[in-house]
Amino acid sequence: MLELEQLTKAYHNQKLSHAYLFEGDDAEAMTSTARSFAQLILCQNEAQCSAKVMQQNHPDFQYIATDEATIKKEQIERLVHHMNQLPIEGAYKVYIIQDFEKLTAQGENSILKFLEEPPQNTVAILISTKPEQILDTIHSRCQHVYFKPIQRDSFVQRLAEREGMTQPIAEFISTYTTQYEVAHQLNEEFELAALRKTMLQWCDRLLNSSEMALIGIVELLKQAKNRRLQLLTLSGINAYFQDLLYIKVGMKARLTFSELHDHYQNTATQLSYRHLVYIMEQITEAHKKLNQNVNPTLVFEQIAIKVKG
Repeated sequence: MLELEQLTKAYHNQKLSHAYLFEGDDAEAMTSTARSFAQLILCQNEAQCSAKVMQQNHPDFQYIATDEATIKKEQIERLVHHMNQLPIEGAYKVYIIQDFEKLTAQGENSILKFLEEPPQNTVAILISTKPEQILDTIHSRCQHVYFKPIQRDSFVQRLAEREGMTQPIAEFISTYTTQYEVAHQLNEEFELAALRKTMLQWCDRLLNSSEMALIGIVELLKQAKNRRLQLLTLSGINAYFQDLLYIKVGMKARLTFSELHDHYQNTATQLSYRHLVYIMEQITEAHKKLNQNVNPTLVFEQIAIKVKG
């Protein structure tokens, strides 16, 4: 993998950064690369040491991840405390934070302070498929590693093959995650077909009647009953408006909700490029607010009010 080759070269040239931000939509590739890079830094790829990193029982390695909507403040506090200790087995300590955009505002600020004055020989690897939701000050203190985009069609196809999902559900999930384990959990735990239908209806209401969109929030949040589903819903809403943008620029092959092609053709003519970009900016802002534990009803109300305004 090209990204790992570049990181390996930097390591051997003694040009390690204290912090890396892995950006892209192929979460599995980024996680695999992060683990391999951690093994190199801590173990120089020595087998027994590398196995401890993979099993997450190496004393100088920390891996933070969650299946929930946010990474808890306590997880970050434990991480910072641990990383402030001296290395036990070697010269370095390494920590990986998966889905960094899941940190709360308080958590991000804790990591920001840590990045501003990092302990010696401590390397951070932050992984995100939604880097636009991360503080600019975090971005500025990291070396960025950009990963080649995963082909959405390939991901959707593999979901259908591995999980037996229908095409519409696989497409819906692909707007939110490129991690097969997360996709499997969502499909197993929740009734996504009903949520998808309600979400698409709400998108129509956003454009045609802000009053009906406001009323429709109650039904939408009955389906999106927790933070993960609310973030999935926002990702689906963003994909809907991105589809409209694709229609306007003649890129219909990139549509997420392909069965809406004819509907999109009629709707896109009524919207300017500027308005579509503005709507997507409001959805990005809504993502940030949800990750900061703002009341979801207020978040969706603000979308409905601002989009029409």
